[in-house]
Amino acid sequence: MKIFVNARFLTQPVSGVQRYGIECSRQIKKIYQEVIFISPKAIINHDLATELNAIEIGAHTGHLWEQYDLPQYLKKMGNPPLVNLANTAPLRYSNNYLTLHDLAFFHHPEWNSRPFAMWYNFLIPRLLRNSKHIFTVSQTIKNEIVSHYRTNADKIAITYNGIAANMQPGYSTLKQKLILSVGSFNTRKNHQKLITAFLQSPLKNTYQLAIVGDKNKVFKAANVDERTLDANNIKIYQRLSDDELVTMYRNAEIVVSLSVYEGFGIPLLEGLYYGCKIVCSDIPVYNELFSGYACFCNPTNETSINEALEKSVSAVFHPATALLETYNYRESAKVIIDCILSDQQ
Repeated sequence: MKIFVNARFLTQPVSGVQRYGIECSRQIKKIYQEVIFISPKAIINHDLATELNAIEIGAHTGHLWEQYDLPQYLKKMGNPPLVNLANTAPLRYSNNYLTLHDLAFFHHPEWNSRPFAMWYNFLIPRLLRNSKHIFTVSQTIKNEIVSHYRTNADKIAITYNGIAANMQPGYSTLKQKLILSVGSFNTRKNHQKLITAFLQSPLKNTYQLAIVGDKNKVFKAANVDERTLDANNIKIYQRLSDDELVTMYRNAEIVVSLSVYEGFGIPLLEGLYYGCKIVCSDIPVYNELFSGYACFCNPTNETSINEALEKSVSAVFHPATALLETYNYRESAKVIIDCILSDQQ
């Protein structure tokens, strides 16, 4: 039986959702031979498209491609199972398998443009009802889907994120006095609160804070200029290569995520992979995934953030080996394929 994968993520910049799509696709290709990846023609990740032997179809791009060109093509192929790894899928297609990463569009529509929020809040409930099976990246998000959309829990399987293939091995014990925060700079990531807290912390005298994000947005949201950051051991990095990001992880003593809402939290897992200590928000998903491996704090309170940072300096955590065996893309790909083969019998 042929299984098709919606590879529209090949046309998008890589963030957490696209990373999941990329890495699950790599693993699906390894464990199931009769898989076909299909994409719009506006591919930007050409090396990966070649690796996956992706087929370009249709005349459109974006949502129009997904809602029109993609189902039209699949119907000609006999309506095979379609794996959708990046939140959306063709609405008028009857053999969808969907990964929904979180419900940020539902809880916080103000974090995105009005058209985006309206589209997702229209589309997602209908896809949840119509899909054969649903995957998500944590028990926390599974519970939210069940609660908010009255979805049958048996219809939802958990497929965790993991460590990407481009994150080269290199657990390091030779750490620098470096605090690292990685993530696109938007409201949910809460970088501005980390900057405010660090400016009030005695750690600024001995540690450097490095944020990987959009520099201009950092300055605007934190209400500081570049000279202020430089004078207080704060550096902003953007457009790092994979190798540069790995070097940052290897050097960092502490990795911080003060997100106010997440579906998973890939940078925290990456920090553990490279032997970093972890400071993170006291939110349900982080408690689920990283209890016993992190210092937790109130992400809206500078005092709580600084107390967690200072505590982490001397903290001793469990080795992350067991987490890395559980949170990995190969296991997630197996869950996806097993669900499809069981449904299609």
